[in-house]
Amino acid sequence: MMPSLIDLFIENWERWGGDWEQWDNPTSARLALLRYLRERNRSELLAWQAEELPIPGLPAALDNVGVTLLHPHRRNLSPDLAMGLTAADAALAASGSLVLAPAPGRSWLPALVPIHHVVLLPTSRIHQDFRAWRRDWRFTRPQDAARALIISGPSFSDDIELHKHYGMFGPRHIHLILFDE
Repeated sequence: MMPSLIDLFIENWERWGGDWEQWDNPTSARLALLRYLRERNRSELLAWQAEELPIPGLPAALDNVGVTLLHPHRRNLSPDLAMGLTAADAALAASGSLVLAPAPGRSWLPALVPIHHVVLLPTSRIHQDFRAWRRDWRFTRPQDAARALIISGPSFSDDIELHKHYGMFGPRHIHLILFDE
């Protein structure tokens, strides 16, 4: 029996060292994000603009628990911001990778600068591979596919003795919140 796209994606995502949780709906995903932030004692997130995050009511829910969404500006990034929040435009099951397409209100800084990166992913955005995603995605401009950020797990580098070091050139931890719409 062939594994589903979700199962194949998760299997490959785990190989890269990413962690994940899956929920039945956006409300459960929103509660999972709030729990994740509370467990890590985070009150500020470097994030995309609220309208770019695929969970309805998320800004109000974060505000209710005292979490502030900060929108990135290269000139005033605080080194104390340890967590970023984005969404993925696609997940590529064959490689276990995430795709973040460029758009206004979507800086790459929340995905590349903080130690922790939290990614929101509706299951409807899982595709077999990059080619299948490009076929289904409606680009504003064709060059947007070439400018997409593709993330395959946490950042790591090997030293001269081939010991892995995480977080050298990007997030040390990537937490994926997967949910049905």
